[in-house]
Amino acid sequence: MTGVWPEKRLLTLLPDDRLKTLEAFLKRLPESVRKKIRAVTIDLKESWKKRIQRVLPDARVVADPFHVLQDAGRRVDEARRVEQAVTGHRLPRWPLLKNEEDLTERQANELATIRKHFRNVAQFHWVKEQLRDIYRAASLEEAKAILDRILFEAEGASDAALVQWGRTLKRWKNEILAYHTWRTTNGYTEGVHTKIKRLKRIRYGFKNREVDVRKMLLAFIPLAHLIA
Repeated sequence: MTGVWPEKRLLTLLPDDRLKTLEAFLKRLPESVRKKIRAVTIDLKESWKKRIQRVLPDARVVADPFHVLQDAGRRVDEARRVEQAVTGHRLPRWPLLKNEEDLTERQANELATIRKHFRNVAQFHWVKEQLRDIYRAASLEEAKAILDRILFEAEGASDAALVQWGRTLKRWKNEILAYHTWRTTNGYTEGVHTKIKRLKRIRYGFKNREVDVRKMLLAFIPLAHLIA
């Protein structure tokens, strides 16, 4: 599904990120509103996915691309550190974590050396780059083919951590591929978090939760609306 999405708006600020708080908020919404929610984008938290599927059975859960790739980077770096500890060889970090097309000539050469001498780490890096290709795929069918290839390679890997990563990706397969249907991310939400942190720093922390929440919500009203 493609097209122009409605204007992004902050609906509320919840006091915490506990599942019970989220569920209570969603259940307070009129049923007619809940049925209009078509997709919900979250990071890779199984508990959140299950709760949303229970409260919003008609909505499609989408795995946020940023968090999928952030998790990939974390796993690649962990594999690098384990390899260093086992072999005693220092492996540079950035050739593995940067987007491959953005590497300097020196970093590209370092990556080639890692691929030649440290095949296990190279396999983790390959999965990370293949995940990036999923989001650059021209179609859902192409994305599915890439993900199926990742799952096949991970299933037959000799490293238990890579096998486990593959199982995680398999559990989230539908939600990862759902991006190609809904094209939603948590980019706006992450921007809201950043803005709130800045406002909190300016105010030297929060003193009255209710008053501060109202002020935060006011800060997200478009200027054009205030002038009107």
